[in-house]
Amino acid sequence: MLRLMIADDHPIFRSGLKWALEQFPEVGEVRVASSFEELTAILPEWAPDIVILDLNMPTLTAPESLRYLRQRHGGLPVLILSASGEPDDVIGTLRAGASGYITKASEVSELLAAVKVILDGGVFLPDGIIAARCDPIGPARPAEPSPSVPRLTRRQYEVLTLTLQGHANKVIAHNLSMSEGTVKTHLSAVMRLYGVNNRVQLLREVERVGYRS
Repeated sequence: MLRLMIADDHPIFRSGLKWALEQFPEVGEVRVASSFEELTAILPEWAPDIVILDLNMPTLTAPESLRYLRQRHGGLPVLILSASGEPDDVIGTLRAGASGYITKASEVSELLAAVKVILDGGVFLPDGIIAARCDPIGPARPAEPSPSVPRLTRRQYEVLTLTLQGHANKVIAHNLSMSEGTVKTHLSAVMRLYGVNNRVQLLREVERVGYRS
């Protein structure tokens, strides 16, 4: 059963989202916080599976909040929830340590799907964010691909593309007709090429330098 923590400063939205999530049978407990200070007071006493954090909380910016949570609760995934779908907001929060980003225009079922993707080791992003910020040979579309962009095999390229879309290994394995173990092998090889240790770091690095086959 999922244990979910919602931090949002709008009472009606916060209460409505809590109620909606509690209607799903896989959700066990949902707690809410109206401020970042209330959130940080709850976390030492109760360990949720994930925090669903409003982008524009009072007192601290989202990047400041994420850095604090990463320092104090390093293994706790955070899904950013926002009215904004701007690529700069999405990428900025991922750089600060978020595990995913979803807009408030989304269905509650999609939010729950995002939670599951993240808890399964994936990164959840709104559709089109990677395409908007990073093409296959890098953000600036140079005449010649930069030597710093790792050259990937066809399979590594396919696995990376689906990873950047937020899919978990199980989904990637199904889509590419390979075993989940093979997906992990390809993904580990890609991470070594980029010099990173996890999916969030990989996303940031790909957004910075691009990727190519």
